[in-house]
Amino acid sequence: MKTYSVKSLSAILTMASILFFLFSGCKKKNNRPEITYKTYTATVQLNGANEVPVVTTTGTGTANITYSEQSKMITYTIIWQLGSAAATTTGMHFHGAENGSNTVSSPIVIEITGFTPASSGTLSGTTRALNDAEVNQLLSGKWYINIHSSNFTSGEIRGNIVLVASSTGGGNNGGGGY
Repeated sequence: MKTYSVKSLSAILTMASILFFLFSGCKKKNNRPEITYKTYTATVQLNGANEVPVVTTTGTGTANITYSEQSKMITYTIIWQLGSAAATTTGMHFHGAENGSNTVSSPIVIEITGFTPASSGTLSGTTRALNDAEVNQLLSGKWYINIHSSNFTSGEIRGNIVLVASSTGGGNNGGGGY
């Protein structure tokens, strides 16, 4: 039978302890599948020709839109100039419906608040979370942005939202390692 010295046993136990502590810190792989979320973007041109019916105005605008599948919210920056410096901005909205298109008027879905009543401005914000029906309409191109003015109370400039998938982000990482 082999005999071990106290020094040898001490060295073996020390090595075993070191290995135990090194590997006990390793994460186990998460077996859940990774959840990915898409982000969609659009640059929307606002003008009177997009209104239904068409409005004759020199007013214009641009809306940069981002929709996140993860949050189900729209983030936007809108820059606008009404056709008359004497006009005031009276309302802004996201409109949409199941039968929405660029040739029909749809009901207001989300009010856009915080805009200046001046004839021009820039506004950034985030909407509330959309419900599933609203998400389907938005992704199907059935929504638009409308800006109303004191000169055109039904809407002076409008832009139809056509989103394009721009990126995919992860939810849970589904993994791990050493």
